[in-house]
Amino acid sequence: MLSEWLARCPRWLCEAPANAWAQLWPEDRMLQLALYCALGLGALTVLVLLQVLLLGEVSRRRTVRRQQFNEQWRPFFALCSLSDELPPSHAPLPRRRQLWFLLQWNRTQLQLRGAARERMNRALIALGMDRQALILLRGRVRSKLIGLTCLRHLADPAHWQAVQPLLLSRNSIVALSAAQTLVAMDAIKAMQLILPAAVNRPDWALPRLTSLCQQAGEQAVTTPLLIVLSSSEDPRRERLVPLLVQGDPRHAAPWARARLDEGAPAEYLQVALRCLCELGDPRDRHRLLRALQHEQDTVRLAALQALHKQARREDSELFLPLLSDSSWWVRQAAADSLAAMPGATLEGLQHLLEQVRDRYGQDALRRAIAEVRR
Repeated sequence: MLSEWLARCPRWLCEAPANAWAQLWPEDRMLQLALYCALGLGALTVLVLLQVLLLGEVSRRRTVRRQQFNEQWRPFFALCSLSDELPPSHAPLPRRRQLWFLLQWNRTQLQLRGAARERMNRALIALGMDRQALILLRGRVRSKLIGLTCLRHLADPAHWQAVQPLLLSRNSIVALSAAQTLVAMDAIKAMQLILPAAVNRPDWALPRLTSLCQQAGEQAVTTPLLIVLSSSEDPRRERLVPLLVQGDPRHAAPWARARLDEGAPAEYLQVALRCLCELGDPRDRHRLLRALQHEQDTVRLAALQALHKQARREDSELFLPLLSDSSWWVRQAAADSLAAMPGATLEGLQHLLEQVRDRYGQDALRRAIAEVRR
């Protein structure tokens, strides 16, 4: 049948294209190889284009389904935050959509405060989604972070054993998220684990540790931090010294006074002076006066700020020479201290301005006087 059809096939249809292709096809093997490469690259480009179009369409449809899911559950979340009773929900919650549910629940919790958050927590437990959050802790990094965020909002100490192993995770983001969740459950118990572990974790950024200390509160931070700083022999513990500012200054004062008396490094002295600044104990005045003579301008500034909180009427003779300090920050702080002294008046400040010989110190005091006038 095929041979008969080819016998009756017109010449312009069967033979002309083959002849044209034979005339166009190069005889040189290198040109043939180049042509094959060009055809292959063209086919690959078309395949990549089709893949991009396909993935874009899949992503668009997924986004539409996600928006529809959020619109279905948004009224339910609104009712949960307003009512103590679990409202009925007619929207289905298949297993493959439970992750979306937890993401929307986390986002809603960030917008709520007080009793509304507690109602949302009860709704999550009533739906059994807290168990799904625990399951996510065994997943990949993204799943772990979603699960930890849910458990942080719940703040239920019953989940402590499930979260604590993640504090030792090699992924610093997961470990710090687990630390934040533990602090939400039990701040005092959590800081007893977090601060010793932080000595061996240089990948835990100091701003994140500061945020954890602020979340835990000074009562939970002070004792564990002082134990770490005094008992650990690891030199890496020094980077935790700035966290002492987040502790209770009454308990940190002995450590601060010891550092000032022994002439510790400048970084220690700054923290010690900030602790004494918060305490405001007049018995530390002689230590602050000695720190004003330190060679580091950051230490002099911290000492001046501490003295500012316990300034006396006769301290003008103490602050006036600091207007000639080499540090801009010290000059500005000295001018502010003079302007805020007990009994300071505009006439008195003008008289002090006439005694300043350093023009940069004059500028600093003029700025402080202008602010007083406002």
